[in-house]
Parts: sequence; structure tokens; C-alpha cells
Amino acid sequence: MKTIVAIHDLSCHAKSSLTVVIPTLAALGLEASFLPTALLSTQTDGFEGYSYLDLTTEMEKILKHWESLNLSFDGLYSGFLGSEKQIDIVLRLIDDVKQSNSSSLIVVDPVLGDEGRAYGPVSGLLIDRMAQVVKHADVITPNITEAALLLSKPYNPHLSVEEAQQWAKELSLLGPQYVVITSVMQQEVGYSVGYDRTYDVHFSHHAHYAPISYPGCGDLFASIVSALMIQNHSFDSAVKKATHLVAQAVFTSLKAEVPQRMGVAVELVIKELVDLIT
Repeated sequence: MKTIVAIHDLSCHAKSSLTVVIPTLAALGLEASFLPTALLSTQTDGFEGYSYLDLTTEMEKILKHWESLNLSFDGLYSGFLGSEKQIDIVLRLIDDVKQSNSSSLIVVDPVLGDEGRAYGPVSGLLIDRMAQVVKHADVITPNITEAALLLSKPYNPHLSVEEAQQWAKELSLLGPQYVVITSVMQQEVGYSVGYDRTYDVHFSHHAHYAPISYPGCGDLFASIVSALMIQNHSFDSAVKKATHLVAQAVFTSLKAEVPQRMGVAVELVIKELVDLIT
């Protein structure tokens, strides 16, 4: 069984980050280990007054113990990082993973913001340091806001597929071989726009999206791409399958009348996830 380490925050209520990542990676047949960056009482979109516990100190303890065990992983997938210190920890873990398994896949979802705004704890320095993590990635999965922040470009909610292709190529120059920009919206159609630097190939995949955005969709998308590529699916194929399954998960959640702030209902598409690898 292929193995992966996932680095994300954990919300105790509602779906986002690890509460999406854990069932997705399990359904896709990976043995996963987890390095939590923060513990929250709820996910943050739609809830007020939530608690937030920074886990940087525990991350260091966990990593030190892992290093004593000489663990090896086939992949690493990082998401929300809450501080420059956490970025140092992740860079150290990436180095450990690469040293123990030179063919491991490094996937970075540079969680920095959405809808044209950086998230509250994200500073200019954190954006610069995230670019250092991106430099060591094989695959990155930014949304339009995150792509703009990494490239120091103005946010454009109406970014065309052609413009997104150029942005993806520019992002690849930061280091990653594979780049996919998510949530490129054209009317009611959402595009995932990819670029493979090795072959200088652009592509895009699209799906109709419901008129609602659930927290956790980006986590679901990147988890699928990570799991499939670790199991030797091509980048293009992994992005295509992730694009369509995320759209299906949104429509399924909406049909089931899942409240928006509860996040995308991964449990309703477990069978479809399993089918991706069978």
C-alpha cells in the first residue's frame, strides 16, 4: 500500500482540511499519516468565535519522533500553514521524505486566501515563505487568489482559461513541474487549468458547478490529485477525475440539503472515490 503524510489543520466540527483529507485518502487506498498544524473548534467559514490552537510545538515533537523511526513515505501533501516557523518544519519534513524516498511526490496546496483576499493570519512574509515551499514541490494546486498572491499579480475573478494557462506556466518557473489553478469560473462552468513543464503542455478540464461554494472543496480536489498521482495516474488524468468528482460532491451535498458552513459532504461520495481506483 502506498503511503502519504498530510499536513493540515484539524477542525473539530464541520468539514474542512483534515476532516476532508482523512476520509478521501483512505477511500483512495493510501496509508496516511497526519501532521496537524492547528486545532480549531469549527472550520472558519460561516462560524464566529471559534477557538484556535497553534500546534507548532507539537509538530516539532511529532517530527522528531518520526525521524527516530526512520519513516518513509511515497508522498507528502501540505495545506494550511499558520506561521513562518511551520514552514521551516514542513521544509525539513520535505527534505526527510525526499532523502528516504527519492521518487516520492511532493504536493503543495498553498493555502493563502480566496475571493481576492488573503486569509487573516497570512502576512506578506508568509506569502514569501510559502513560495519557498512551492519551490520544493512537484505539484501545486492554488486557486486564482493564491496564484495571484504567489505571482504578485492583481486578483482577477474573471480570469480566462487562456490567462490561467499563462499564470500556471509562470508558477511552474518557481519550481514545480506540475501546476493546476482551480476555480477558474466562466459563467456556471468551473475549470481546472493545468500545466506540465516537462512537456510544455497546457490543458483544462471543466464541470458544471452548483450555485454554492462549500468549504473543503479545495482539500478534496488536492487529496484526489495527490492520491491518484502517487498511484501512477498521469497528472492530466488525476486533475480530470478530481474536477468531475468535486463537482459531483458539491451537487450531492446541495441535493442532500447540507448547510453550506458544514462543508462538502465527503461521506456522500465515498463509493465514487473508491471507484476511481477500482
